[in-house]
Amino acid sequence: MERLSHEISVFSESIPLNQGRYWKIPELYEFTFHLVPARIDLFNEIIDVSSDGWVHRGNGSERSSVWNVADGEILFVPEVQWAELQLYKKSR
Repeated sequence: MERLSHEISVFSESIPLNQGRYWKIPELYEFTFHLVPARIDLFNEIIDVSSDGWVHRGNGSERSSVWNVADGEILFVPEVQWAELQLYKKSR
């Protein structure tokens, strides 16, 4: 968790929200971070860290991109196998 938090903090302030076993696959761990401030340029910068393996949905201010590990690709730390990056407007 510390290495992952450090790698994410290079891009933005990150607030850890969730950590623990992944409910679907208990042998894996899940980590959720809130990045502040949430901006499209930050979203794109993180996507560019590992351009292979991403599947993108949405456009404008509401986006979701999912990353799956591929040969030779690393996202933040080698242990990351899957990630979802979301950008959306906060409900009031």
